[in-house]
Amino acid sequence: MKNILKYTAIFSVLASVVATGCIKEVHPTGSSISAEQATASADALKSMTAAIHNYAANAEWAGGTPSVHSFYGLPSVGVHREVMCNDLTIMDNPYGWYSQFQSNQGLSATSSHIQIFWLIYTKIIALSNDVIRMNPDIDAIVDTNKGYVGAAYAYRALAMLEMAQMHEFKANKYTSKEGIEGLTVPYLHENMTVDYAKNNPRLTKAEALEKIYELLDKAVLLLDGHTPSTDKTLPDLAVAYGLYARAKLYEGDYAKAKEYAELALAAGSYSPLTKEQWTSVTDGFNNADSQQSWMLCIRTSSESIVVKRGIVNFVSFMSTEQTYGYGGPGAGAYVMVDKQFYNQIPDTDFRKLSWKAPAGHALEAQNTFVPATETYPGAEELPEYASLKFRPGEANPDDYLIGSATDMPLMRMEEMKFIIAECDARNGDASSLIDIVKTRNEAYTCTKTGSELIKEMFLQKRIEFWGEGVMFFDYKRCPEYLSINRGYPGTNHPEMARFNVDGIAPWFNVPINGYEAQDNKALSETNNPDPSDSILPWVE
Repeated sequence: MKNILKYTAIFSVLASVVATGCIKEVHPTGSSISAEQATASADALKSMTAAIHNYAANAEWAGGTPSVHSFYGLPSVGVHREVMCNDLTIMDNPYGWYSQFQSNQGLSATSSHIQIFWLIYTKIIALSNDVIRMNPDIDAIVDTNKGYVGAAYAYRALAMLEMAQMHEFKANKYTSKEGIEGLTVPYLHENMTVDYAKNNPRLTKAEALEKIYELLDKAVLLLDGHTPSTDKTLPDLAVAYGLYARAKLYEGDYAKAKEYAELALAAGSYSPLTKEQWTSVTDGFNNADSQQSWMLCIRTSSESIVVKRGIVNFVSFMSTEQTYGYGGPGAGAYVMVDKQFYNQIPDTDFRKLSWKAPAGHALEAQNTFVPATETYPGAEELPEYASLKFRPGEANPDDYLIGSATDMPLMRMEEMKFIIAECDARNGDASSLIDIVKTRNEAYTCTKTGSELIKEMFLQKRIEFWGEGVMFFDYKRCPEYLSINRGYPGTNHPEMARFNVDGIAPWFNVPINGYEAQDNKALSETNNPDPSDSILPWVE
């Protein structure tokens, strides 16, 4: 195992695979900051909104030493979403932190792997509500405070939108429950009382979107002309418009989705990532300061709690070129691209360099790797199709205080471009798709029409956002164009994950934290069913 255990205590395999019945954390319904503890000054609000980002970056399980290593803030939610979909696979290994979603087992509402989502999002909402509660009259907010309050409204909208999409129950061929189709999540507002929280029903999709739009309307009003930060850790006007575009896409209002995506692009100064930026071994896709396309991100440093944990962070799991974490040669839990998907990507697309080419492939000589060290064996150790997208900080594979101190995107301008491309493709227009793909593949052209054009758009979007947690929402929204096909001759998915799903995957309907359902009687009979073992893996 080399030095995966260098910076943490030894954990047994059984302790590593925590599946059910884990620690109960109380979901935050009220304020964690009272009016007596803070005032509505710009300095106070700056600190309070910074706390939203800091929690999203550093959230951990139950305080103290983390017992659930797949719980490391908002980036960990994105990794879970990737594992639920088709194009990312993790090599079979004894450290099964994501095996529950790979194998569709141990996903009951009280499983730690289900609780993660609720605990992270509701805390982000609670911290946002602290800011909003301090400024109840939106018309009375002074100019110096508008950016911070607007950022809080946008963060709350982001959390609610992602929760709604993950927890909404959609009809599928594998699980069912009467009376819950189309239900999303309870509404967690800034003036909740204990009695309200104890009987707070799930909103319908339409009701949830109505609340999200109310939040975004306020965010846009407050953020117009007021940028709360320059380091991309707090939402600005462009991000608020981008969230509106995401919500309209979820609603199915494609004309409005395109309109808001265009507003988002116009409100900022962005440019698509270049080949040099994408493939850099030092700061490729890990440094917000060198990524002109990033709109909102998580930032960490050597002083961040999540970095100091050593192996409980994004780089530990998602970078294959480090020695101290799960995803590298120390433990061998390599993150790889689905082989069938990889073979669909043209060799002329530089995004294909995001994965180690198999021996003899035309791109083998074009891959770039973090240089070997005395403890890091380098490229030879990596399996074929291993991810090269997420590099350790400063190309340092050995020092976790440097290697794990990286940034992760939450929104990029390329997403806005692809929202526009989808909306145009649904009207038979391929021009915007061609424009965005040409920024990474000059040889690209597209003559497809109808449903084949929409499928092509989604293929290109999958290439762009692999590993970022973005595509889950499209898989759940558009099963007619996107499906789970992991079982095929020569697949590189482990046996437990070889599902071929007809329509929506049962695990896409994520149950709400079962302990929340115990405390909230309106949820006790309306939670999503346990998807575990509802479908059998493909057998060759």
